[in-house]
Amino acid sequence: MEIKRFDIEKDLKRLENYLRDCYCSTGNMTSWLPERLHDLIYRMDVQYKDCGLPKSADYIFIWEDNGDIIGCILPDGDAVYMSIKNGSESIFADMVTYAEKNCLPLFQKGRDGFVDFLVIANDSLAYRGKILTEMGYRKQINEDYDNYVYPHTADVTVELPDGYKLLYGDEYPDEAMKWSALNLGFHPELEAHGYRNGMTAYDSRKKSSMYADSFEVIITDENTKEENNVCAYCFVYVDTVTKTALIEPVSTRERYRHKGLGTALMHGAILKCREKVVTKCYVNSYDWRRKFYNAAGFVTEDSIGFWHKLLK
Repeated sequence: MEIKRFDIEKDLKRLENYLRDCYCSTGNMTSWLPERLHDLIYRMDVQYKDCGLPKSADYIFIWEDNGDIIGCILPDGDAVYMSIKNGSESIFADMVTYAEKNCLPLFQKGRDGFVDFLVIANDSLAYRGKILTEMGYRKQINEDYDNYVYPHTADVTVELPDGYKLLYGDEYPDEAMKWSALNLGFHPELEAHGYRNGMTAYDSRKKSSMYADSFEVIITDENTKEENNVCAYCFVYVDTVTKTALIEPVSTRERYRHKGLGTALMHGAILKCREKVVTKCYVNSYDWRRKFYNAAGFVTEDSIGFWHKLLK
């Protein structure tokens, strides 16, 4: 058994193939999709770096047995997830212990000098919750959810109020407007300041080998006189090997919510996935947002627990 730190030049394709094999063996998201790995490396890590935070990909660790990947630690900001090949579940406790020692730089210390170390574990993998409890972790009440839809059988149509239009990324070439509107959806308090974000994360995403098959969906307000008329935005990563898609991120600006735009956005994504012969499309949701995605046609596949432990 060998443990090694991830090297993007040497290991990216190998890790992609490992995650694909895990998905094909389970048909679910109990291991990350390769799409999520690409989102981490080509979008999130750039955002972390821009904010002066460590890059998560620098803390990916791979477990190998006779040269084959059997597991890996996949950090996502201030959280870690363990992907394990079927039949190798016995390494989970050791992986958690290893993460506690080697992934601490991703977490900020509190005033008391302790780190709130966070491990994410699918509830369907019940053995992980049992082990984490034995290791002193506590599970928070709110959970995350994996949700899916089969585009080829989904009964969806794009319905918009008068004056709104759904477009795909190449039909709206102003990238700065799209990217700023996305971030305003997450940070509505910035609307009053005429917020415009930098484009480094947006441009970095184009380096992904999945970018050519991936796509954007946006909704515009054709009535507004404001410079930025983008109301809602999502990006859809497409992996043509597994014929899966991951919608990440998704955002609607605050003043455009509760108009049915989010549902129309999701339906537009589903229809484009059908066009691209995607067989299963995923979106992840935290807590109450699951209801929104379920109403848009997605089915909840699994719940995901957040397990905390104070470390020093």
